[in-house]
Amino acid sequence: MVTRDKDGGDKVFMNGQIIGLAPGLAPSLDPWLEQGLGGGVGAKVKGWAQTRFDHAVQDIFGYHALQLGAPTLQSLAQSRIAHRWLAVDTGSSHQAALFANASALPFFESTLDLVTLPFTLDMHSDPDAVLDEVARVLVPEGRVVMAGFRAMSYWGVSHFLGSKRLPEGAKIYSLRRLKTSLSELGLMLESLECGQWPSFHGVYFAVARKRVLNVRPIRRAAWKLPKLDSLPLNPFPTPNPRGLGKQ
Repeated sequence: MVTRDKDGGDKVFMNGQIIGLAPGLAPSLDPWLEQGLGGGVGAKVKGWAQTRFDHAVQDIFGYHALQLGAPTLQSLAQSRIAHRWLAVDTGSSHQAALFANASALPFFESTLDLVTLPFTLDMHSDPDAVLDEVARVLVPEGRVVMAGFRAMSYWGVSHFLGSKRLPEGAKIYSLRRLKTSLSELGLMLESLECGQWPSFHGVYFAVARKRVLNVRPIRRAAWKLPKLDSLPLNPFPTPNPRGLGKQ
């Protein structure tokens, strides 16, 4: 369903029964990113990620770009792609153009040139399905730009033990699991940056590209049998029964 907002733009609301919205999604990341604007962990991470998104997306070209989640972090602000959208899973954001689940995107296959995931994999109830959808909707050579939390870090371990440093409800999608999933989906990891100790030890930033496998066809001539006249007249000579050489 498409409705017209007060500014005259179109907002798209997808029926959960149609695209399969998953229940029990993790809480929104925005309150954590906005906490402690005077120097809180969330605000610092937001600034760290914003700088890297701005740098990464400005040299990625195409026609369509999509950000999934975290509307307060504007990952496409510096993108040169003309058509850019923000998608969230609930109607709580006035900035969003699309309300849909990241694990069931209402896009055809191979239609988006760029997808950004600002901590989306850590905050979604089914991160593997999110990556499946991203791989499906990306065009060949399209890119996915991601920020996330590191499981094997002081932040990650303390979060596992019950610390309140990271967002409530976050389920960290480890880098090892991410690399495996990207490889299985045909997404080649182009760059990976991990935050430095101690300020940003628990975060990472990554860019991956959808690979196009160049298959070189085998020439038809390679399948042809050799011509009869090119074969030796007697490839298996009959041994001389007397064991005698030529006279």
